[in-house]
Amino acid sequence: MAEEKNTGNMEEETAEELILVGEEYLAEGKYEEAIEVYREIVRRDPLLPTLAKACNDCGAAYASLKQYEMAISFFNAALNLSDYLLDDGISACYNLVRVYRLIDDEEKVQQYIKRAELIKEEQKIRNDLAQKVLPG
Repeated sequence: MAEEKNTGNMEEETAEELILVGEEYLAEGKYEEAIEVYREIVRRDPLLPTLAKACNDCGAAYASLKQYEMAISFFNAALNLSDYLLDDGISACYNLVRVYRLIDDEEKVQQYIKRAELIKEEQKIRNDLAQKVLPG
């Protein structure tokens, strides 16, 4: 019943509320339903942080369905919006690493591992600078 309620009220819910619905579907292994919700979010042209998360999560749903090309497309879309992801795109990079491992593209695996490591280094530098500036 909750499933029908969630998808039935999609038009009434905000994109931000729909993120939670999509996450529930992902957690329950209802990947097609999650994709439907995430595509609705993208269609609405939401705030960029919401769009970035929806793209990353939609990629995860497609990867779970072994639709790797679609997964790669959505993970790359999330990376293009990495400034709006809480982790600056690290999770999208590691999601791409998982997909490229599954399709045996070791060159891409290494490329996205390096990209994730660079993002982590940049975060550490920013955090260290912030610690120096802020009174402690």
